[in-house]
Amino acid sequence: MTDYQAEARPGWLASLFGGSFNVVVGALAMLFTLGVFGTAAWDAYLSNSKDKSGVKRIIAKRWNERTLVFPIEGADKAGRRALFDVVVLTKDYGWVRGSTTELEKYDRRLSPADIQAEVLAPQLRQGLGSARGLISVGLASQEGAIEREEQRGGLRAVRIAQWVQEALGDDIPMWTLNLGRYVEPCIECEDADTSWQRPFIVIAVRKADDGTHISEALADAMSDTINLPSPDRYSTFAFSKFTK
Repeated sequence: MTDYQAEARPGWLASLFGGSFNVVVGALAMLFTLGVFGTAAWDAYLSNSKDKSGVKRIIAKRWNERTLVFPIEGADKAGRRALFDVVVLTKDYGWVRGSTTELEKYDRRLSPADIQAEVLAPQLRQGLGSARGLISVGLASQEGAIEREEQRGGLRAVRIAQWVQEALGDDIPMWTLNLGRYVEPCIECEDADTSWQRPFIVIAVRKADDGTHISEALADAMSDTINLPSPDRYSTFAFSKFTK
């Protein structure tokens, strides 16, 4: 192409589109700038949510003053992805030590009516009620033998599933996840609004690719997190379908 042709082409386009040519060029430039800015903003978000080793910090939302919600995303071994909300009661609430049937707030044991009215409050019911699937999580604190605490974690997962189905019905698919005994302290978890040793946890499945292996995607989503119950801090990861 000659220098003359290179100089003449913009004038030819301008004559074809008239005054709108400059508008089009300006719009394209703006879109390019926004694209670059958006990419930079996303990179900045990722850099703030991960440290240099790739460990993730999950930013929590709140459904009410008692409930923290951590959105996470993971993939199964085939690369199929799923989105989850990890729903946790604040550290004011937790399992009575050694119990598989009772929750407490501070040192006050909650009655079945308290659990339905206070723990499974309207905001929590509404949030869980829109899920594609629900996962009740059982775990135990670091005291005691691993085998016994894993059994306790399994029974707690089943009890949570029963409470949730009493509140919501059984139309939503339900699984249980037994994490077993807490084995590795999570300093940042303990200093946050919740303690991960024996809390009340339900995980909502929000989205999933067709055919996703839910347990694999969930394990991936929970791994390498600095302020969530990463599977490597517990003694097992036993996932199963819940049936009454």
